[in-house]
Amino acid sequence: MFSRFFKKNSCQRQRCGSRVNDGICCTHPLSDFAQDARVVVVFNPDHKTLEMGLFSGALIHVIKNRPNDANMVISAGEGRYIISKEVAKQIHVR
Repeated sequence: MFSRFFKKNSCQRQRCGSRVNDGICCTHPLSDFAQDARVVVVFNPDHKTLEMGLFSGALIHVIKNRPNDANMVISAGEGRYIISKEVAKQIHVR
């Protein structure tokens, strides 16, 4: 009955379509984001990238992510890193 008065929020990613609950968007693998995306790490199980500074709460800027490349270029803090897309699939961001 009151649904027409409430704004329906959905995920910022166009292909996701998930609903936003309490202002917290769903998470996606880092490898899904295109060039110039700015995201925040939510979950990272990879120890090597944790040492690079990709811990929970870290801001990441996707510098280069081409569909046919095996790697992607990101920046976190003062550093730029090349990580494989296989590792990027394990890192969940929002």
